Amino acid sequence: MDYKFIKTEEHPHRLDIIIDNPPVNILTGEVMKEMIHLLRATCNNKDYRVVVLKGAGKAWSAGADVSEHLPGKFQDMLKVFGELCEFLREYQIPTVAAVNGLCLGGGCEVAAMCDFIVASEKAKFGQPEIKVGVFPPAAGAHFARKYGINAALEIILTGDVFNAETAKHMGLVTQVVPVETFDEEVDKFVGRITCNSRVVLRHAKRAVLRALELKPKDAAKKVDEIYADQLMSSQDAAEGLNAFLEKRQPEWKDE
Repeated sequence: MDYKFIKTEEHPHRLDIIIDNPPVNILTGEVMKEMIHLLRATCNNKDYRVVVLKGAGKAWSAGADVSEHLPGKFQDMLKVFGELCEFLREYQIPTVAAVNGLCLGGGCEVAAMCDFIVASEKAKFGQPEIKVGVFPPAAGAHFARKYGINAALEIILTGDVFNAETAKHMGLVTQVVPVETFDEEVDKFVGRITCNSRVVLRHAKRAVLRALELKPKDAAKKVDEIYADQLMSSQDAAEGLNAFLEKRQPEWKDE
């Protein structure tokens, strides 16, 4: 498939997906369909240990296309938006949103579905939907669980735009870095993950997500099952443990 609204860059054990819909990377239905197609096409690539989502230009994304929210149109938008958010939330390997500008509305929700957000000091976050008579569906479904009820309600009910430091205090942002060294700091952060085994990363993320769906006692049982039945049958689990005992660096096979 030829992509009109997204670009890609490959790095060792890492794929960068860049939203490129000038001037502010509005997430139209077509943009979101391209993102879903690319994520689906690359999720089984055994070389990628992290996927990084970026925005070209001055915005990560200023949000979804308001014209697609209108009565008679919103059903299609809601379906594809929900599919993108859920695909990201459940993606097999870790995802990082690298935000160096505006991240609003649907853009903020999509970034929040990533496992981490690394933001520059000039980044801005917010869910302004309430100000135009609607509310953000993915934020309504997931923000309270991810960031706590108070932060979720403040983000959703005020429609305010927050700077990166405030968003970090709310739990939305993982790390705030200087604008001047943004790319280098993103690389450092991502490097903390790509040094690990893909297969172990996948099982660890899956265990955390499954545990969220269950009561604590059932969650512990489910995580033990993933650990015993899936993780410990992988080559990299044995390699990592043996490397520690032998006082050497592990050589991951991502299997």
